[in-house]
Amino acid sequence: MAERTVPHAYPMSTQCELNSPRRIYDQNFGEALTPQDLLTPTLYHGYYVRPRITKQLGRGFSDIEAEPGKWTVRLDVCQFTPDEVTVRTVDNLLEVSGNHSQRQDVHGFISRSFTRTYILPVGVDPLLLFVDLSHDGILSVSAPRTTPDPPSTHTHIIHTHTDKTA
Repeated sequence: MAERTVPHAYPMSTQCELNSPRRIYDQNFGEALTPQDLLTPTLYHGYYVRPRITKQLGRGFSDIEAEPGKWTVRLDVCQFTPDEVTVRTVDNLLEVSGNHSQRQDVHGFISRSFTRTYILPVGVDPLLLFVDLSHDGILSVSAPRTTPDPPSTHTHIIHTHTDKTA
């Protein structure tokens, strides 16, 4: 029997970044549902997109900028106070976490907790990270990018000697 392939109903765009997305939307955990959330979802290039994303692009996101001289991560942590957010590095990983105990809001009681881990790219020194929390709850972590040492132009030849006695 010959193999058959079924074409995808929604061909992917060449502009879509699947391997390493620069921005992650819809990080508004624990908020109430809106009427738009209950409507039929829309499809964009074959992927599910929540309707409220189109309205709230400025809230609840994680954004990475990798410029030639600087690396920056921005994360919306507006649901946490500065004392409830922790930023730390372990080897070449940046870990941002937030945790608050149960508290009352307009919908009842809620407790939130998150941990987001980023891999620091080559050329970013974990000791040079700068952390800033804006008044509207956007956490920015940035560091200068240094160019890695160029590969050595010297060729090392290693001679091995085997004793062949048969």
